[in-house]
Amino acid sequence: MDAPLYPPAIAFVQPRRLPQSLSAYDTPISVLKTVPAAWEIVNQEIPGMDRRVGGAQIKPHLGNFSLESLLPFGVVSREAVDRIDQKLRALETAK
Repeated sequence: MDAPLYPPAIAFVQPRRLPQSLSAYDTPISVLKTVPAAWEIVNQEIPGMDRRVGGAQIKPHLGNFSLESLLPFGVVSREAVDRIDQKLRALETAK
């Protein structure tokens, strides 16, 4: 018996995780980039963040990395992550 042939998906949309609230500690960077106000906060606190996470090697992993998870690599500082988290919380309460 031959295996059935299935046509390719026509309108596949990659699922994305919707966080309950934005946080520098556990919200994926890819999600932060989809919220313009949140990404503006990140770029204000960490100048050049687009360059830091824009490389071909890291782009596929932005759905797994949060700002907090970049601390061991020296990409961001603890103080910047804490300031970003405070501003993201203020952004959420302003809604």
